[in-house]
Amino acid sequence: GYSNLTGNFKQAKNIISVGHTDSFGVVLSASSKGPAFDGRVKPELVAFGEDGSSGAAALVSGTAAVLFQSYKDSHSGLQASASLIKAVLINSAEDAGTKGIDYSSGYGSLNAKKAVQTIIDGRYFQGTVSNNGQKQFSLTIPAGIKQLKISLVWNDAPAVPNSSKALVNDLDIELVNATDNSIWLPWVLNAAPDSTALQQPPVRKRDSLNVVEQITIDSPMAAPYI
Repeated sequence: GYSNLTGNFKQAKNIISVGHTDSFGVVLSASSKGPAFDGRVKPELVAFGEDGSSGAAALVSGTAAVLFQSYKDSHSGLQASASLIKAVLINSAEDAGTKGIDYSSGYGSLNAKKAVQTIIDGRYFQGTVSNNGQKQFSLTIPAGIKQLKISLVWNDAPAVPNSSKALVNDLDIELVNATDNSIWLPWVLNAAPDSTALQQPPVRKRDSLNVVEQITIDSPMAAPYI
């Protein structure tokens, strides 16, 4: 039931591959599951699809169009980058299936309302980083937050054809509590070619495969973070 993506185009790294769920948010057996050939998380998102993944993908692409327009309306006609829209879609998704990221539902189920609200509220950072460089952003988490979720997304350069790994530019995210210097790394799945391994929960460690990296903290401490 895993590692059954068909067609090379579904393996692409800078796109969003979409699986489908029923009306109760359950990923259906006909929905293709990851990982990609090199262990990357696939699908990135799932969505309701009465007619399968075609309908689910239409909902995601339609929501993306709304996000592009929302960004344009609030930024004097400027166009949002594709990586920003992808990041917003992924970070606003609702967890589906087993807790955390997985090879069945990816980073979660589409939540169009939360995605649009993220754009309207400006809850994102954008920037560039040079080779071997660092980029730092600051945020303050208030008390009473149920979960903190942060996603790093970038568009990567093409790999050499027939490479064993798609990733070219390996960006890494980490979250630091500026008060006590606690550090969190992104969630990473076990990509070993074994059905048991592919269903294991994610662990926190450096990610050197994906162009999406995600950190979550349940009931985070109220503090400044970088």
